[in-house]
Amino acid sequence: IEGQGHGAVFDCKFSPDGQHFACTDSHGHLLIFGFGCSRSYEKIPDQMFFHTDYRPLIRDSNNYVLDEQTQQAPHLMPPPFLVDVDGNPHPTKYQRLVPGRENCADEHLIPQLGYVATSDGEVVEQVIGQQTVDQDEQGLEPSILDGMIRQLQLQQDQRTGADQESASSGPPNGEGTPRRG
Repeated sequence: IEGQGHGAVFDCKFSPDGQHFACTDSHGHLLIFGFGCSRSYEKIPDQMFFHTDYRPLIRDSNNYVLDEQTQQAPHLMPPPFLVDVDGNPHPTKYQRLVPGRENCADEHLIPQLGYVATSDGEVVEQVIGQQTVDQDEQGLEPSILDGMIRQLQLQQDQRTGADQESASSGPPNGEGTPRRG
């Protein structure tokens, strides 16, 4: 890459028809190759990141990766918002491209923005869900988005627990279906 040196290809996926393939590299570029017109790709923004891309991660006692702020596994968290390189959210039509947000109501596709003071006193605008534990410890308001994430996680945990209970509380005779007397 001119001016950046060599870069490794991290991932590559082919389209179902085999006419296109896309690769990502170690410099954060997405490269799309294939036959045909590129008009559909020209409609998307140049910069697309998830608002959670640079959130700090930790490992728990079992060596599993967790989001530092919510203490949840990243793959179990609700779908993130699409933002540009400065953290500004993209319009709702792009938010619907994120798997899990296709059928969301418009008010759920607009992330809540807030102003956050950095350690050097500078005030910056960002998606509220990007606040870190350090910011919470500094006495800043708790994140509304993170509260919603925690609430959704609790609901999912309760559903999973109820599903496991119903699966384990089968008929007492151990058979798959109860017998009639």
